[in-house]
Amino acid sequence: MPVYGSTSSTSDVISGRKYLIGGVAVFILIVAIMVVVYITTSGGKDSFVLDRTPLFAGRNNLPQNIQLLVNNNLSRVDLNSDLRNDSTFDCPQCNTDFPRLKKGQVSSQFWIARSGCDENSRVSDAISQLDVIDRMIKKYPDQLQRVKHSSDLDNVFENKKIGSLIGIDGGQSIMNTTAFLRVFYDLGVRALTLATGCNEAALLDYIVQNGTLTDFGETAVREMNRLGMIIDAQGLSTDSLTTVLNISTVPIMISHSAAADLYGYPNNTNILTLDALKSNDGLFMITFDTVNFGPPDNDNISRSDVIHHINYIVDRIGFDNIAIGGNYDSMYKKPSGLEDVSDFPDLFTDLKNNNSARWSPDNLDKLAGLNFKRFFQNVEKGRNTTQILDDE
Repeated sequence: MPVYGSTSSTSDVISGRKYLIGGVAVFILIVAIMVVVYITTSGGKDSFVLDRTPLFAGRNNLPQNIQLLVNNNLSRVDLNSDLRNDSTFDCPQCNTDFPRLKKGQVSSQFWIARSGCDENSRVSDAISQLDVIDRMIKKYPDQLQRVKHSSDLDNVFENKKIGSLIGIDGGQSIMNTTAFLRVFYDLGVRALTLATGCNEAALLDYIVQNGTLTDFGETAVREMNRLGMIIDAQGLSTDSLTTVLNISTVPIMISHSAAADLYGYPNNTNILTLDALKSNDGLFMITFDTVNFGPPDNDNISRSDVIHHINYIVDRIGFDNIAIGGNYDSMYKKPSGLEDVSDFPDLFTDLKNNNSARWSPDNLDKLAGLNFKRFFQNVEKGRNTTQILDDE
């Protein structure tokens, strides 16, 4: 029969409490450690933006350099090596290889397939570039992963690979038939730049003529909406852009530009176009090409000039409609501090350090990749696989 109030019973109670308190302390310590690990490595808002948010790095023109420098022969280039040590790729517009992409924390980007101006080879030019991109993805499965849908963007980030979207630069690549749009989409193309520099050279442009969207151009816009293919309005005249905005049922993008009010380069974007793009819930993507920020003989253009344009644009249209355009491997001169694809982290560090009130963690996340992801999702919402357009 127990004796209540005995020394033995009291000791047992005290001992039990010690175990309980000790267990609670250990549990709290474990939770605290897990929180710290989460914050520093898994996407907490106190972590570095590119550690928690997949960076969408805009456009990259490496496929064109592979064509120009090694005639599409992938055995003559090792993208796993630092190509600055390869004399063939040691050129001003050669800024990309896997070591530098990894250092730059690039999660996804557009590989750009370029189409030439010769009417007899416009389509074959694009096909040749698409083939290079396809073979590149297959050659480096440990580094690259194909992205066809917005849902793939998070997956490649988790897999620590480089998401590979495909864009075609030049509406001349589809000639005058939407059949090529459908074929290109099935080959993985997810964006097409409508405008082209071929107007004068080829004296024929099926989509835009004399600064105005043609009837076929309007049909192409509708078919791109139906397919879920991104419309890149880069380089369109104000009239053509207005027509595209009136026709398109989904947001559009301007893929590599800067603010015309700060520097009047022809490819830069004026405030009226910025306002129209915001109303469309479209996407403005900031280029890094020095020609967009100052005269060709200005050797002092730097990362701070790019940041100045970014801040100007967000002051005009807010933080929800801007993304990184990049455009590496086509720029002969880059801003100091943004010389190649390894420099993206420095840009985001400067944005945060120079104006942390403006560039909150949420706003940095948007610029890094969340805006592009949301934009891509909205384009996909317009996709309609049940309605097939009769060819023209």
